[in-house]
Amino acid sequence: MRRGAAIAAVCLCLLSAGCTGLFGDDAAGGTVTPAPVPTADTPTSPDRHAPGIVGDRVGNATALARAHVAGLSNTSYQVRHTRTVRRDGDLYRRVRTRASVSAGYRSYTATRTVTGQGVHAREVHETWRDGRALRRTTVNGSTTTAVVADSRGIGGPPRPPRAALFFEPTFNGRLIDLLSATNVTSVRPGQPVVEQLYGVSLYRIEGTGAAEAGAVATRPADRVRNVSLSATVTPGGVVRSYALQYTVVDGSDAHRVTETLRYSDLGTTEVVFDARERNRTARPD
Repeated sequence: MRRGAAIAAVCLCLLSAGCTGLFGDDAAGGTVTPAPVPTADTPTSPDRHAPGIVGDRVGNATALARAHVAGLSNTSYQVRHTRTVRRDGDLYRRVRTRASVSAGYRSYTATRTVTGQGVHAREVHETWRDGRALRRTTVNGSTTTAVVADSRGIGGPPRPPRAALFFEPTFNGRLIDLLSATNVTSVRPGQPVVEQLYGVSLYRIEGTGAAEAGAVATRPADRVRNVSLSATVTPGGVVRSYALQYTVVDGSDAHRVTETLRYSDLGTTEVVFDARERNRTARPD
């Protein structure tokens, strides 16, 4: 945990943003089928770029997203995603998503909280264990619980774990949108202090402005300006983090949006359930 906290602190300093979100809850997008690639976090030659990166540009964002999905498919990890919208400097909306995932998605626990002046406070908490997905939703202090998936089709549809989760944990669709739409200005080796904390070689992707501004915002119709993106990626293709900032102009109003994504503890994450989840009957009689 100390290592994860250190990574978070350094990344917040070295990347350029904080968190983000506009009017959609999910930045995940569609599912990309994993392509066969080497284990994404295995240290490799620093001269080898990730799939989809050509020179100092992202030549194929879809190829990079496939490598990213493949690298996360057979390892445990923690994912942290935050989106924040500020209006005149004040918090308008913040969406925080946190999850711990076991290798192969055999178990997970995930939580999303929504806060801010422009929304009703909401929390969604979901777990997958013993072949079932339970989702607990709290809105304004009122909580409901439902079985959203069951591998045997008992009490819920027979969805696989990753499909049952309320967000796409690899964020592959969002990665494709950002890396395709943003004007990437450079791809260069990461700073040694960041590589030391992650334990792998890294490349840093920098971008300013957007060729397709609508793809950057969560609503394609939004008018977007002042886009900046910074990301880190391993030679195997796992996007370990990104930080995004942009401004949305809505009539006479301008909202500043920030968004961050970070993957940590690859291969060492332990999925821990709270007392209520541990004591809950695994399957209905």
